[in-house]
Amino acid sequence: MEICINCGQPLSGAALTLPWEDGDNPNAYVTCSCCGYENIVYGYGEDDD
Repeated sequence: MEICINCGQPLSGAALTLPWEDGDNPNAYVTCSCCGYENIVYGYGEDDD
């Protein structure tokens, strides 16, 4: 299970924002429902070739 790097709480059920979904985010991120920190998900959606 992933945890927030800011507050240490579990990220289960947290909202995932895809790359460029909010207009200016080159990386996907998961917003912590406890503290609101945007935990970057590096490599999300990239090809595994």
